[in-house]
Amino acid sequence: MNSLAKILMGYHHQITKYLYMGYAQWDDIIVRIKRAEQMLLQDFADEQVWTFLIASGYAIAEETGIARLTKILTNSEQKSPANPKIWFEVLPISPRQGEGETHLDLALGTITRRSGTESGVKLSNRESSWICFCEMKWYSDIATGVTCDIQRNQLARVIENALCFQDSGKYADKVYVTLVTPAIFRNAPAKSRLYQYKFDEYNGDLSHLMNELNACVLERNNQPDWSYPIDLTHRLKNLLLWWVTYDELFEKLPDSVIAGQIRNFWRRHGSYQGRRKEDSHD
Repeated sequence: MNSLAKILMGYHHQITKYLYMGYAQWDDIIVRIKRAEQMLLQDFADEQVWTFLIASGYAIAEETGIARLTKILTNSEQKSPANPKIWFEVLPISPRQGEGETHLDLALGTITRRSGTESGVKLSNRESSWICFCEMKWYSDIATGVTCDIQRNQLARVIENALCFQDSGKYADKVYVTLVTPAIFRNAPAKSRLYQYKFDEYNGDLSHLMNELNACVLERNNQPDWSYPIDLTHRLKNLLLWWVTYDELFEKLPDSVIAGQIRNFWRRHGSYQGRRKEDSHD
C-alpha cells in the first residue's frame, strides 16, 4: 500500500484546486507526514498536519466537500461562494495597531486574496456574505498576550479579526468563529485549557468578550481602505461561536480517492491520550 504522503502528492492538483495554501508550504507538510509514517508515531501531535489533512480530505470532494465542511463548522447551511475554497494558513488585516496579522488556521466563506499578497485575505464584497474563522488546537492552549497587551488572549483576538473582516468598510453579514480540538477537551469533566473557560464565558454572555475588547490597550486600526467598526456591539449580533472536534471531522470525511487513506492515518497516528479505543484501530 502506498504511503499517505505519496498518495497526497499524486493528487496535489485536485486538492489545491479547492484548497488555498497561504504561508504554509505543501512540501514541508508532506515531509512531516512521511516522517510520522516512517517512525510509526502513534500519538502524532502536529496540529498543522492534522488541519491540513482535514482540509485536503474535504477539498478533494470539491464543492460538495466544502459544503459538508461548512455545515459541520457553522452548524448551518450557507450559500456557496462564487469561487468556493478552503483557506489554510492565511492572514487577515489586524484590527489593532502594533499587532501582527493573525495567522488563521482555517477559514471558509466569501473570502478572496488581498491583491499584492500571497497569504493575505479580505472579504469578497458580495451580497449575503458570510465567514467562518477556525481556531485549531491539538494539545496547545490559546496564547495569551502580545508585546503591548499582556492580557489579550488568542481566542478573543481571532473573534475580533472575524468581526472586523471586511472589504473597504463592508463587513460580513454572518460571522462564525469555530474552535476545533480533540474530542477529549470538549467533553472533559475537568477543564485543563484556558480556551475551555473562555469559550464557555463568551458563549454564555458576549458582554464578557465586549469588555475584553474594550479593555485592549492597543489602538484600533484605521487605514484609508480599512476601518474599525464604529459600533462593535452591533457587530456582535452577527456572531455565532461553535465548537467541533477533529474526531467528527475525520469521521465525516466525504467519500473520495484519498478519504480511506486519510482515515487510516488518523486511526494509526492520532491515538491521543483518552481517545476512545474503538476510534484508534483499523
